[in-house]
Amino acid sequence: MFHTFLDRNINVLPKDKQKDVENIRNQKRFIPFSDRPQYSNIQIDSFLLSQGVKDCMTWRGIALGKSIYDFALYPMIIWENSPATILEIGSGEGASAIWMADLCKSYNLPTQVYSMDIDPVTLKYEKVTFAKGDSRGINNTMFDIEMLPHPWLIVEDAHIRMNKVMRYFEKHMHTGDYIIIEDSRGKMQSKLEVPNTLYVDAYYCDYFGVNATSAMNTILRKNSP
Repeated sequence: MFHTFLDRNINVLPKDKQKDVENIRNQKRFIPFSDRPQYSNIQIDSFLLSQGVKDCMTWRGIALGKSIYDFALYPMIIWENSPATILEIGSGEGASAIWMADLCKSYNLPTQVYSMDIDPVTLKYEKVTFAKGDSRGINNTMFDIEMLPHPWLIVEDAHIRMNKVMRYFEKHMHTGDYIIIEDSRGKMQSKLEVPNTLYVDAYYCDYFGVNATSAMNTILRKNSP
């Protein structure tokens, strides 16, 4: 069995952090949102530094806008779940969609990535469709979602009407589909109304410590109703 730095040096941690580690290792994987801790082991300074200090992290020379924690988590989530469709709400500069498409290609997955933004990206890239869309009218997006194959990975990174977006997609998600609400730390956390069929995947949320991700308590998996 491979032992991590943590395994070999657990006594270096203060007692409360050792308790966090114990709790993480013993908890169930899929947990209702209401049962989750409302704090993160990532201190605010480390969180703010996690996209880069001098410049933002990039992919293919384009600003990616992911924390280093999420940069490590997404490849594992995609590998484990092999999404047939990735839906991204909020394209940024387009690097995130291209990065996820590149990951899928490296895994020999036939995944199609759809990324929408109110100001659509003009980049052209294989297996990525950039289109105009507004999460305030998510019911009228360019996604003909009934035709999109499952499993799904939905990434909400626009931060507008998150509850409406969750409710809309939850109705169409299949058991095992994922939706990730990024940057859900702080005030946003208390405003979220997570449908009771969406369970927090604690394995990924707590992979590097309690809520050591920008998606605090919001790496969510659709469970059976």
